[in-house]
Amino acid sequence: MIQTRWSWQKLLISAVILFGLLFGISFVSRAILFSGHSETAIYLRAVVRFTYAVIAGGIAYYGLGGNRLLKSVPPLNLFLKIMITVIGVLLILLLLVSGFPYRLLTMVHSNLFIANTLVALSAGVLEEFTCRGLLLSAFAQAFERNKYRYTWAAVVSGGCFGLLHLFNLLAGQALMTTLQQAIYAFVLGILFVAIRLTTNSLVWVMIIHFFIDWQPTISSQVMTGSGSPWGAFFIIWTPVLLIGLAFMIGFDKNVRWHSGLSFL
Repeated sequence: MIQTRWSWQKLLISAVILFGLLFGISFVSRAILFSGHSETAIYLRAVVRFTYAVIAGGIAYYGLGGNRLLKSVPPLNLFLKIMITVIGVLLILLLLVSGFPYRLLTMVHSNLFIANTLVALSAGVLEEFTCRGLLLSAFAQAFERNKYRYTWAAVVSGGCFGLLHLFNLLAGQALMTTLQQAIYAFVLGILFVAIRLTTNSLVWVMIIHFFIDWQPTISSQVMTGSGSPWGAFFIIWTPVLLIGLAFMIGFDKNVRWHSGLSFL
C-alpha cells in the first residue's frame, strides 16, 4: 500500500496548484517584472524560477514523506533487467542524438551558462517532484485496486507531463513542434517512471531530466523549428513507448508475484 503524508486527492490538488503557480510566476516575471531579452532580465527570471522550484520541491518532498516510493524494491526478474537496460541505452542514445556533446561545448562558452543551468535544474527538480512524485504517487493510490496500478499510474502521470508542454503554445512555439514535444514528453514520462521504480528514487530521473533540458537556449526561448515529419516521428517514438509499457506491465506482474513485500 502506498503511504504518504497526504491522501492521493491532496497530492493531486497540490500538483495542480504548484504547476498553476509556476505558470503564473513565469508569466509575471517574463511579461511584467523582468521583461525583455537582456542578460540581466534572463538571469533574474532564471533565479526566480529556480527559487520557486526549490520551494515547490520541498513542499512536494514533505507531502510525499520522502524521496522513496517503495519501502523495498521487489527483485527484478530477467525480463525487467533486460528492459531497464534497454531503457537506459535509449536515454543515452537520446542525449547523443540531441547533440549533447556539442551542446556541452556550446554551454561552456555561453554567456548564459548559469541561467541555462538554473532553468534546466528547475525543470528537473520541479517537474520530477510533481509528475514522478506527487502525480505518480496519487495515481498509484487511486488505481490501488487495479492489477496494473503502476502501469496506469505511469500512463496517466505521463499524460499529464505531456499535456503540460502544450502551454509552450502560449510562448509562441509552433503548433506541430509543440504537439510532438507533448507526445514524446508523454513517452519519456513512462520511461522516467520505470527508472523511478527501479531505483526507488527521484534523484536519477532529476539528473536525466536536467541533462535533456540543459541547452544553450533554454533560459531565453522555447523550442524552435517546425518539428519532424509525422511518419518518421511515430516510427521512432512508437517502439520506445511500447518498450516503456512492456516494462511497466512486467513490473506490475512482478509486484504481484512478490506480493508479500511491503510498499509505500
